Amino acid sequence: MTSRRFAGWWGIAFVVLLFVSAAMASLPTSADSDAAISAFYRDHAAVVVLQQVVGALALAPFVLFALSLQPNRWLRPAVFLFVAVELVTNVIPLLIVVLPGAARPLTLVEDVADAALFLAVALFVAVATLRQPLWLRLAAYLVAALCVIRALASPLHADFLDLVAPLVFIAFVLLMSIRAIATPSGVIGASAGSDSGPGGL
Repeated sequence: MTSRRFAGWWGIAFVVLLFVSAAMASLPTSADSDAAISAFYRDHAAVVVLQQVVGALALAPFVLFALSLQPNRWLRPAVFLFVAVELVTNVIPLLIVVLPGAARPLTLVEDVADAALFLAVALFVAVATLRQPLWLRLAAYLVAALCVIRALASPLHADFLDLVAPLVFIAFVLLMSIRAIATPSGVIGASAGSDSGPGGL
């Protein structure tokens, strides 16, 4: 089993790669005009490709971190769903670069995939804390709620949570990672001196 400390560093590596990827570019959405979408992908093709490659690479440390959490029946399905949807959001911009004539319909698909990604994030953070202390579960439910609202608001082009939802997810992973690093040994989620399951302190 992966030690808590080592797994915590994988979580931090994921956060760093996620920040690097996000900082490279802000992709257009279906709210933008056809001309604006086409011009963006034409003028920033190399950046878009690099961004999606970095985003896909970030999944490796994420999986190593996530699968080091104390297991439950929903954890692996939630992790694999997150990975699958994230890969879809990485592939679609690459297709737009290769098939500029299909930029508008592919951007619509990307918007749907992006909303699905936040639903996958909400599921993951809720599932990941099933065997964590109550305070951490409550924090996770808050993150999950914000991500669900972000997902539902996205098709309406309501962008009031576009920055907040990703940041609270990153903060959640950082919190879990720091807790892991600060604990000398064991598996992430294991309660000190107790294996009483959910709610153990």
